[in-house]
Amino acid sequence: MLRHALIALPLMLFLPVAAPASGETLGDARVGFSAERVLVIDGQRYVGKMWHMPGEQRHEQDLPALKPVFILRANSAIGDIILPQLHTVVEFALPKELSILGDPDLLRKPVGQETVNGIVTTKYAVEQATAQGHTVGSLWLSPEGIPMRCDAEFAGKKGKVSTIRWELSHVRIGAQEASLFEIPSGYAKLPPEAAAPLLGMRLARPSAR
Repeated sequence: MLRHALIALPLMLFLPVAAPASGETLGDARVGFSAERVLVIDGQRYVGKMWHMPGEQRHEQDLPALKPVFILRANSAIGDIILPQLHTVVEFALPKELSILGDPDLLRKPVGQETVNGIVTTKYAVEQATAQGHTVGSLWLSPEGIPMRCDAEFAGKKGKVSTIRWELSHVRIGAQEASLFEIPSGYAKLPPEAAAPLLGMRLARPSAR
């Protein structure tokens, strides 16, 4: 489902994308940090927390039935969902809609500087077309590469238009515990098709790592 692909899209703002001149990567901050995260998709608000170290992220999200933990890694098309209440972990393939984040032109249109929740950022105008649809909007990145805000609209090939807004607050820069990004020992693996009904998402089975 497109909605669930779009939920994953802001979470994956750290995928490597070459930025002009600086050589930094989109959202793969050069520093560790923790933050509170608000994600609004088509008016539906999702509030959670995140932790970041270069190349990996942890997102905790409250859903009606469960409180899943998403573990995401740079240069990987596979994510992990930890379900602490069930002592299980689910591997899933990231949606193809995320291919837009692999375009090196994504950060080629800086439009100025703005402060977002106390953090100085560069605002970028984003307009990209992929096989999945067309995205237009704005992205705010700190000098360290922290994706402080995203405000965008995605039009799918079939005409469905979705709005996406992402914002970080209470950002605390510093090294994060390595255990935050690890799968707890002893957790059973659950196939994506079995976990999908629990999460209310459609999850694709990953190919071999």
